[in-house]
Amino acid sequence: MKQVINVNLKTNKYDIVISQSENDFLTGLKKTLKTSSLFVITDKNIEKLHLKYFTNLLKQKGYNVKISVIHAGETGKNIKSLSFLYDKALEAGIDRKSCVIAFGGGVVGDVAGFFAATYMRGINYIQVPTTLLAMTDSSVGGKTAINTKGGKNIAGAFYQPSLVWINSSFLSTLPRRHIKNGFAEIIKYALIFDKKFYDYLFDALDNETIAPKDFDYIIYKSCTYKAKIIEKDEKEITGLRAVLNLGHTFAHALETLTKYRKFLHGEAVAIGILFAAKLSLRTKICGPEVYKEVEKLLKKANFNLDAKNDEQQLLLLMKKDKKSLNGNIKFILIENIGKTADRLVKDDIVLDVLKSFTR
Repeated sequence: MKQVINVNLKTNKYDIVISQSENDFLTGLKKTLKTSSLFVITDKNIEKLHLKYFTNLLKQKGYNVKISVIHAGETGKNIKSLSFLYDKALEAGIDRKSCVIAFGGGVVGDVAGFFAATYMRGINYIQVPTTLLAMTDSSVGGKTAINTKGGKNIAGAFYQPSLVWINSSFLSTLPRRHIKNGFAEIIKYALIFDKKFYDYLFDALDNETIAPKDFDYIIYKSCTYKAKIIEKDEKEITGLRAVLNLGHTFAHALETLTKYRKFLHGEAVAIGILFAAKLSLRTKICGPEVYKEVEKLLKKANFNLDAKNDEQQLLLLMKKDKKSLNGNIKFILIENIGKTADRLVKDDIVLDVLKSFTR
């Protein structure tokens, strides 16, 4: 079944096509592109699993396909990968009229998107996500970035794709841990927007994950929530889009502190969501019953919520977050299931909660 979400931005309008049909993708491609020159960027994991199928699909329709493969995971999300892509693109004859296709998970989407935003001052790109996290979150909205030694997503740009094709059949080869990794972002949407969606997720979760029959609905709901937000605040100017950062301030600090080796992004986000709930309780933004609801869903998804770490280092890293203002950290906090609030929280309160949370 084909579902289409129209993202109507002032800078760019594009479709999110949720469909397992190749024809739906190829039709969208023909409608979107004015070139036959494609630069497919993927990672070493997807290269083994799906790259031959995907490039053959494009070549059979007459597209001239060039390929570049980066390292998989957060360790491939850096300036070295970006420099490698610039060189490869020049060698392949990719010009300003060419189009990039980000074919992979969130890291591939972020790096390929930032490459497209900066190569020859900007060329078109398309997102074809292959992980649940990318399908429900990172492929939509135009946030592109790489990591630096100082933190996550420090260098980046807002740069919207021209098309997003989400084919949930790619999830059949995704390891169980990575399915759960995507579920953290889905839980985030329920906590921000919709108590009914929270209830649906709680009922749909079985044995730590969800059935394939539920994927397209959950993907559609998540993308719809995100599209509505970015239409109103594409570049986080009004502050409305900041709600999508629920759990991320803590998560990014945790990922940076552990050098991107211990936690997948969604695993860190799950812990970050629980930290945000704990901070909400401490600052009396919510009551204990709301905290328990948040914890209940995260535990049903069987996330490891152990956050043992150096609280002083976590605090320092959180203070480097892009959302910090005048040295104070701005958090998205939970008022109720389906309702959030943003607050600047003083260091002594953050540290107090960190001490109880990380020991």
